[in-house]
Amino acid sequence: MSAIDYIQLSYIKGIGNKTLKLLINTFGSPENIFQLSFSELSSVVGSSVAELILKRDKSLKKKAEEEFLRAEKSGVKIIHFNDHSYPELLREIPDPPLYLYCKGRLDLARAVSVVGSRRFTSYGKTVTKQIVSYLSDQNVNIVSGMALGIDSIAHETALERSCLTTAVLGCGIDIAYPPENKKLYERIIENGAVISEFPMGTPPYKYNFPVRNRTVAGISYATIVTEASEKSGALITARLANDYGRVVFSVPANINNPLAKGNNILIKDGAIPVVDMESIDENLPYIKRSDKEEINLSEIEKKILFILSSPEHIDIISEKMNISVSDLMVILFDMELKGLITSENGIYMRSV
Repeated sequence: MSAIDYIQLSYIKGIGNKTLKLLINTFGSPENIFQLSFSELSSVVGSSVAELILKRDKSLKKKAEEEFLRAEKSGVKIIHFNDHSYPELLREIPDPPLYLYCKGRLDLARAVSVVGSRRFTSYGKTVTKQIVSYLSDQNVNIVSGMALGIDSIAHETALERSCLTTAVLGCGIDIAYPPENKKLYERIIENGAVISEFPMGTPPYKYNFPVRNRTVAGISYATIVTEASEKSGALITARLANDYGRVVFSVPANINNPLAKGNNILIKDGAIPVVDMESIDENLPYIKRSDKEEINLSEIEKKILFILSSPEHIDIISEKMNISVSDLMVILFDMELKGLITSENGIYMRSV
């Protein structure tokens, strides 16, 4: 099933994401939707939307094809709503994007968002690094928005710990924004994924970022706000996460620190205070360490587990690690004995 039809459907002006989700859930695919009669459509979405679909500009298909090719030439994958790679948690929210643009490896099986303000204190930086390091040691994918400040610290710490990290952009996926984060953008693509719901070339308009924040919350099992002011977009992310039934954490703040006033507001509104790392374990059993995960991993083992975010052949692992196959086999055999990985016909995969 081609993403082109999904792009074309999204190009019809006047139809929001809630209605698009209803259409797809009811009729299965854009291809089916485009073949329906007025009465069939209007019985589900009303006459106004039915008319918009039936009287759509016929040039939209060509525009959709051009957008698809543009993405393809840039090495961007378009993941539509019915694609098996589409984030399962994102499907659950009321108004999910019909498709996502993606560069890199998208693996959100263990995703937690860590967010905060652009302006931060030394304490905010320290606690962000502490929390992300803790989560990274448990193979959690660190999700954030790649903004300057706390978001960047979260991504950078995950990369330092050889952990998957996912950046959700508020602009087209072909734009590294802010420009200061161009190198970070490239590193994330190499060691995780960058995603966006906005068409290629879309500038970072101010109104895109609340939209982006819903995706940050939507793909994550939990959201942790480490340091945020009262007006920070991180509070939008946290409140959306709460609306979606996800777990929301907030680091308690000095009441005299205006750069962290939002944290205490969130706690007042019901967010779980992070008083220590056990606060996360107790309230998010999903990422609580098992006996296998209590094993102290070497840096080489951590890197191998990172590479094995998806199954890989031993030759590919050898190439990525720059280790001979013979030396690598010794390491992999030891990791199998520890229960960290399994293998079949030279293909290795994580078991934790």
